[in-house]
Amino acid sequence: MSRPTAAGTTRRLVSAALALAVAPLISSCVDSRTDPPPPPVAVTAEELYGTWHGWEGSSLTLKPGAKAETTKLDGQEFAFDDGWRMTGTGTWSMQEPGAYRGGNTVGNGSVIRLEAAPAANAATSVDGADATPPVGTPDTAASPDPMDAASRTAPPPARATWALGVTKEKNGKLRLFFLTSDPDVRDTYYLTKDGAGA
Repeated sequence: MSRPTAAGTTRRLVSAALALAVAPLISSCVDSRTDPPPPPVAVTAEELYGTWHGWEGSSLTLKPGAKAETTKLDGQEFAFDDGWRMTGTGTWSMQEPGAYRGGNTVGNGSVIRLEAAPAANAATSVDGADATPPVGTPDTAASPDPMDAASRTAPPPARATWALGVTKEKNGKLRLFFLTSDPDVRDTYYLTKDGAGA
């Protein structure tokens, strides 16, 4: 039986120590379910009126009378993986801070509930009223990967819903947000308002 060499023993000890040190780091990178949602922000409906721009030309226009228009708005959470973008009309409502009971995906501040149907279905839109065609908006948002938006060509569903949280940037500017794909990964889709100051 051969005796282990000092170099071989040292190598095994270093390998074992590295494995023990790296294991917790790997596991903590995968599971982000415990990440807290953004701090709660309370807003009034008047602060939300206007057009909000998001990723690769997407926009959401919130109007008085609970009317909404969407342009290339991607689906929320797992619906994002279906590859469709909604251009159409619908309705919206606002829930007061603490009223949302859908988990920690949009925080516990003011939450916007949006329901929309594609422009092709506008005559029978979700609010049952005649709908106006969506307003086109310029492509002002930078895409993290331009090829992704170009490949999102699946037809949207007949109706889709979103729950959008409200947060503030460091400069006080409001942003709407929702999560895309698996909510555990916490990929966030932001929309910012035209002409929004502080």
